[in-house]
Amino acid sequence: MTSLDDRRRALEETYILDFERSLKVRARRNRLLAEWVAAEIGRNDVDAYVNEVMTIAIASPEDTGLIQKIRADFSAAGRVADEALIREKMHELMYTAAEALESEQARQGY
Repeated sequence: MTSLDDRRRALEETYILDFERSLKVRARRNRLLAEWVAAEIGRNDVDAYVNEVMTIAIASPEDTGLIQKIRADFSAAGRVADEALIREKMHELMYTAAEALESEQARQGY
């Protein structure tokens, strides 16, 4: 029974680590996305905009609320950004964020 308990604990630890990693990658992606949007719409207060986006992202675990905010911000700036463009950028930045986290963890010896 002990080996079964050890296996269960190991699986739980793996699940927790994977979940934490996905949260970190998503948070990095959202930060990169906010910085990209701020540059695209000409926001000078990038840090404030990043905080706005992060607040929306936390409140809305799915990306729908985030996409709505970004589209509204583009529109307010007189720019057009359809959902497909935003999702494509989110996808691209998800990989960028994952690679950055992996690099950082490798440097730290994880």
